[in-house]
Amino acid sequence: MSEGVLLVSAWVEETLQVSLALTQWQLLGLAFLLGSFAVATLSDIKRLSAQREFLEIWVLFTVGVLAYDVFTSWRSGWALWQTDAIKWGLIALLGVLSWERVGVLFSLARADVWACAAAAALLSPVLVVAFWVVLKGGALVLRPLLQKGRGPWPFMPVVSVATVLVLGVGVLVPGPTFSLVP
Repeated sequence: MSEGVLLVSAWVEETLQVSLALTQWQLLGLAFLLGSFAVATLSDIKRLSAQREFLEIWVLFTVGVLAYDVFTSWRSGWALWQTDAIKWGLIALLGVLSWERVGVLFSLARADVWACAAAAALLSPVLVVAFWVVLKGGALVLRPLLQKGRGPWPFMPVVSVATVLVLGVGVLVPGPTFSLVP
């Protein structure tokens, strides 16, 4: 096989990866993110809004993971840059389609969209799509339980549940590259 075919094969395989291989830094970021989700979820259930600081944290977290992905891709000689491009393209597209001003998938406030983007930032491209599918299914199941009347309802519980479910799948599904790399 030629080197070009091997490179295409490698990034396609990486793009379709379901199992997660998180570095120690990613695990620390995940712990921080899940903590912020827990507090924001309780706030959302109580007051139908999370503090503005959560939006800022999720934006910074997402940008930080993007910078980390670019750095690790650069460090590896850009060998699998296509996988990162697909992942971040999917996150941007699905986020915009979920935003209240576009409203194709959901009609979410900016903070909810950024929470989704932050959770998806640690996932593979396949798991990014799975995450939005689980979000949609979770919204269908949880909305009747969370919505009081016909007005707005808290979406952060859906984000939190979807994050835990999809991360659980990513960690539990064995794969050829599965590891928790230090």
